[in-house]
Amino acid sequence: MHFNHLMESKRMKILCKKDGGKSCYWMPTGNIRATSGKNVNVSLYCKTCDCREEVFLTEEQFRTQESILRKEVGDV
Repeated sequence: MHFNHLMESKRMKILCKKDGGKSCYWMPTGNIRATSGKNVNVSLYCKTCDCREEVFLTEEQFRTQESILRKEVGDV
């Protein structure tokens, strides 16, 4: 399962470095951190080209995605 829906629309317009005609396939890494202001930082990497991006989610957005994110990073 990819997590492209967590990325900003501007970032999604950039094509993958290895698979030039398509968007990156974003997956979460093991780095999920709470930040100030009730935000959560999630590190994502492209499964194809190994690029990394940082995404900041509100507490509400994180709660919606929490079980899926934890399952993907093996935190369950």
